[in-house]
Amino acid sequence: MKKLGLVVTVLAVVIGFSSVASAQEASLKGKIGVGYMNSGTPLGIKMWLSDGFGLDASIGVNTANTQVFGIQLGVDMVMANKYPVVLQFRPAVGLDFGGVVNFSIPLMLNIEYFVTKNLSLSAGTGLLFTVTPAFVFSHCVVTTNNLGVIYYF
Repeated sequence: MKKLGLVVTVLAVVIGFSSVASAQEASLKGKIGVGYMNSGTPLGIKMWLSDGFGLDASIGVNTANTQVFGIQLGVDMVMANKYPVVLQFRPAVGLDFGGVVNFSIPLMLNIEYFVTKNLSLSAGTGLLFTVTPAFVFSHCVVTTNNLGVIYYF
């Protein structure tokens, strides 16, 4: 019974936030936000150049391995926009500086959910290709996941 109450409460909150966000401006163009992007490069900025195309950059110490510092640049391409939910394809390039420098190419599918006009939550999954300093293909992680929170100005 407690689980049913929790599910009903969560659904009511999500539906309530959805109706608040839906009533607001649905355009992404010109939005600039900062926040937590992913565990590899946590601090980031995102800028929407149009309703279908955005750029992001993130930097920071890997939260899973504090010995690794990383930089990542990504392109956000909207595949579907049913505001407050936006589905994006996000290819990116990254550099990780630890014991050695690794070059990575994450290819992600992200869902960004606008809780309010200025606050979004994101989740994504995809492929991560990594190349070693000797330019040898190192490995491909079949699924890489990320969670993020972005505050837009």
